Amino acid sequence: MNFTHLFPLAGLLTAACAFLLWRGIWKPPQVSSQTLIILLSLAMLINLYALFRLEPIADWGLDFRLAAAVSVCVLIVHYIYFIGLLRHGVQGLGLILLPATAIPLLSIPLLPDNPILHVEVTSMLEASHLLISLLAYAILSLATIHAVMLLLLDRALKRKRIGPIVQAMPSLFEVETHMYAQVGSATWILGLGILTGLVWQWEVFGQFHLLSHKVILGSISWMALIVLLAMRRRTGWQSKRASWMVIAAYLLLLLSYFGVRLVQSSLT
Repeated sequence: MNFTHLFPLAGLLTAACAFLLWRGIWKPPQVSSQTLIILLSLAMLINLYALFRLEPIADWGLDFRLAAAVSVCVLIVHYIYFIGLLRHGVQGLGLILLPATAIPLLSIPLLPDNPILHVEVTSMLEASHLLISLLAYAILSLATIHAVMLLLLDRALKRKRIGPIVQAMPSLFEVETHMYAQVGSATWILGLGILTGLVWQWEVFGQFHLLSHKVILGSISWMALIVLLAMRRRTGWQSKRASWMVIAAYLLLLLSYFGVRLVQSSLT
C-alpha cells in the first residue's frame, strides 16, 4: 500500500482548521481552541503514522526521502503551534501557518521519488546532522511565517486599514517577539547543524568540503541570522527590514538542500 496518500488527509484536516479560522473572521463567533486542537491533533497523528509507514528508520540507519523530510518539518511546526493553542489559546498565527503547512502535505504524493532525493544515513553523527538540520529548517520556517505576518501588519497599520483580518492576528509586538525568539533558536541549532556536518565530512572524507553548495548557502543563511540578531541588540532594526532578512535567510537555507536536490532530480 502507498501510504503517501495519507499525507493529503492530514493536509485536508489542516486546511479545515484554516477554513474555520478564516470563516470566524467574517462570520463570528470564532472557532473554539478546543475544536482546533482536536482537528490539529488528528492531522498530526495521521502525518506521524504516514511518516512511520515510509519506514525512514532501517536496520542500517536512516533512509530519508523528500516526503519524509517535508513531513518531519510540518510536524515540528504543527507541534509548536499546538503547544501555543494549549497554553495560550493563540489562534491568529494559524491564519497563515495552517494554509502554509497544508499545501506541503497535500503535495507530498506529487513529489518525485528519485534516488537523488534519498538520503541514506549509516552513522550516528550523520543522523544527528540530518535531524538537527531539519529542526533548524522547521523553526526558521515558523520564523518566516511570523516575518510575513509582520510585513502584513506593518503595511496595514501604516495605511490605517485595520480590517477584521488584522484584528484577528496577534499584535505587532507579540509577532515580533516570537519571531526574534525563533530566529535565536534557529541560529543556535543551524550553527550546530553546520558544525556536525563539517565534523562528519572530516570523519568520512578526511577533509572539509567548504565549497559545496550546502556549506556555502547554509553558512550564508547562518551569518545573516547572526547579523540580524546583532543589529537587533545594538540599534533595534525596524520590523520591515528584519522581516525581509529572515525571509532571505530562509530561502537560502531552502536552496541549500531542497532546491539543489530538486534541480538535480529534474536534470537526471
